[in-house]
Formats: sequence, structure tokens, C-alpha cells
Amino acid sequence: MAVFDEYAKDYEKGYEGTVNISGFGTDHFYEYKVKEIRRVLSEKKHKMPLTILDFGCGVGNVDPYIRKYFPDSKICAMDVSAESINVAKEKYGELGITYAAVDENGIENPFGMLFDLVFVSCVFHHIPKEGHAGTLSFLRSCMAPDALLFVFEHNPYNPATRMIFNKHDKPIDKNANMIYPRYIKKLMRSSGLRVEALNYTVFFPKRLGLFMPLERLMVAIPFGAQYYVMAKAAP
Repeated sequence: MAVFDEYAKDYEKGYEGTVNISGFGTDHFYEYKVKEIRRVLSEKKHKMPLTILDFGCGVGNVDPYIRKYFPDSKICAMDVSAESINVAKEKYGELGITYAAVDENGIENPFGMLFDLVFVSCVFHHIPKEGHAGTLSFLRSCMAPDALLFVFEHNPYNPATRMIFNKHDKPIDKNANMIYPRYIKKLMRSSGLRVEALNYTVFFPKRLGLFMPLERLMVAIPFGAQYYVMAKAAP
């Protein structure tokens, strides 16, 4: 995707001011997602190591955390922006992550394997609505038996998140649209996936960090800044 190619080398700069409102740096938001997935899988006593797909990886900023929390796993990452993939390879190639650029008009699995865990971080709001069902069907086709899919998105029910999202004028967000969790759940079911959980996250800014342990008790409250839907391939 040409617009992502153009901004690949300074992708983070356009978002620093936005996320800093929370008091956290951008790395915090990359890490918390992977840390949450690891927590969930540990509670489920999911088998390790895993084969992991980072779909829509961009410049790969979440991948060091995938390697940190899943050190022995096979990690693959893909994106429609070839320039973003080049940047990811330069930055994180030494981590043993396999990267691939794919054609947005006909995405195929370039890795020759199925995955135990598919991770999608704030990608769907960049995909035109007419491409959502096809994207989820593709992700379903990449999943091994008993695999889990985690889709993270910004929460449109959170007024502050909606305000920030709508005010952002970075060109790559020009045609982005917030994704409602009920919509994602419906699409997942129609794509042969069974929704296992819908959890809301990121309730407190850094200055209220003392209360962050409470967030695990608040996952059903639809006011977190972000949310994720976890799904499994339906039998």
C-alpha cells in the first residue's frame, strides 16, 4: 500500500503525541498486547512453543515483544507495505523473525505453514469495510487446529479514544474507520470462528498506574481505550 510505504521510516513520529496523552510511550502499547496474550495463554495452559503470525505487522514494532514473551516460538510477520517490511527486516531481522510483503489485492499465505496464534493489532480500521470478511476468512485459513486469533482495536465506546481518533490527521489514517466489537464478533462467526472472549483494556493513564492491576477485573466494562476479541476455529 503506497501511503504506508511513504511513511514507513517515520511511522512512530505521527503517533507519539497521541499516545503520550496517556503518559505512556508507544512501546507500552506494543508490549501490553503481547503481555496480555501471554497471560491468557498461560491461564489456558496452551501448548508451547507456538507458531505465531503477526498480520499487518507494519514496521514490526510489536515483534520484539512477541520474541520476548514467546522466546522459543516460530514467528512470521506479513504486511501489504513492502517498504514497511524492509524497515522491519532492518530493525528486527536479528530476532529470527521471518517477514514477507504480500499483495493487498490477493493476500496469500507466503510461509507454507499454519499458525497456533494469529495476532492482529489495530489493523482492521485501516482495511476498507468491503475487505473485512475476506481478511477474516484468510486469517481463518492460516490457523492450525486449536489455534487462537486475537484482534485488537481502538474502542469506539470510549469518548476520549473516539475524539483522538477523529482528530488525527496523519495521511495513513485518512480513510480509517473505528471498528465496533459487535461487528468484529459477527464477522468472526460468519468466517467459521468461535468467539471466546471480548475484553476491554487500557482504562488508566500512567499517573493512575496504582490502579492498573484492577484492569483485569474490568474487562467487561466497555470504556477501556482499546479492546480485543479472541476467537478459535469453530469445529
